[in-house]
Amino acid sequence: MDKNIYMEIARLIGQPINEQLPVPVEISAIADTFTAEPGEKVWYYGSQDTDADEILDVDSNGDITVVKVNPMTDTQLTFKDYNSKLQYVLVSDVLSKPDTQVLGRKKARISHGLDKTELRAILTAINNATSVQSVTPVSGQDLYDIIIAAKHKLEDYGDNFLLLAGSQVSEKIDTYDKDNITSHNYNLNLKAKLKEAGITPMKIFGKVKNTGDTTEQPLLNTKRFILIARNSRIAEGKPIIFVRRKISADIAQLMGADVDKAQRALFVNPTPVIVSGTNKLAYGVYGYESVVQAIVNPKAICKVTADVV
Repeated sequence: MDKNIYMEIARLIGQPINEQLPVPVEISAIADTFTAEPGEKVWYYGSQDTDADEILDVDSNGDITVVKVNPMTDTQLTFKDYNSKLQYVLVSDVLSKPDTQVLGRKKARISHGLDKTELRAILTAINNATSVQSVTPVSGQDLYDIIIAAKHKLEDYGDNFLLLAGSQVSEKIDTYDKDNITSHNYNLNLKAKLKEAGITPMKIFGKVKNTGDTTEQPLLNTKRFILIARNSRIAEGKPIIFVRRKISADIAQLMGADVDKAQRALFVNPTPVIVSGTNKLAYGVYGYESVVQAIVNPKAICKVTADVV
């Protein structure tokens, strides 16, 4: 193992991705997902009518670039690179006998971090986009009123609604009936009413710290929500697309991953370093992937522009 220990670490950890759930469940719920072969370009066919004549290309920090659609041509989208936080594997954990539990934890940390970064980039882009529809709460509206106002914004553009709720919004949906028991003169079971309206709530929780952040940031403001129409009349499919580029065969083989399925690369620094604050030698390990994330139908998304709870 001494002659190629860093390759052995990469092989033992394997592909830092859940093969049974390669895309985070939240992304698969709001986006059409694809993979691209190494070197393949991604083209998006501009099939929308004039109500949705632009695509919002999302970069790794959630910033957006408007890409104009020509209905007579295809629109090329650009891949963006993601790198995970640098993890360390102690030399002592792999020299004599590999500690597979340690390696497994590193794999999980890398996978979770990249998953959260992907999702946060999409949510940040939605909140930054001016072409995405929006509602602003007004005096006298409660949570139900605001959610229905968002639904009405999307009525002409789609159905099959998914409500991405910040954690505090999700809590208020749970306790809505009890919170309003003294003021309501009629029975209004919020979860039942949302179901009747074709709206499925999904709680968005967790934090991630990316380049440029001074502290960990929530994936979605805990006091806000985003409503998405997943079946549209002005564009085929869901309003967001997500494409992850497959890893080249030689790198996949080094990781011990399936050459035809590998979507994230794992890199190990070939020279061990002293871990900061200790006197222990360790190999640096980090994950890498290349993705396309784009809002292809902004009209089918509605965000709330102020805290609702």
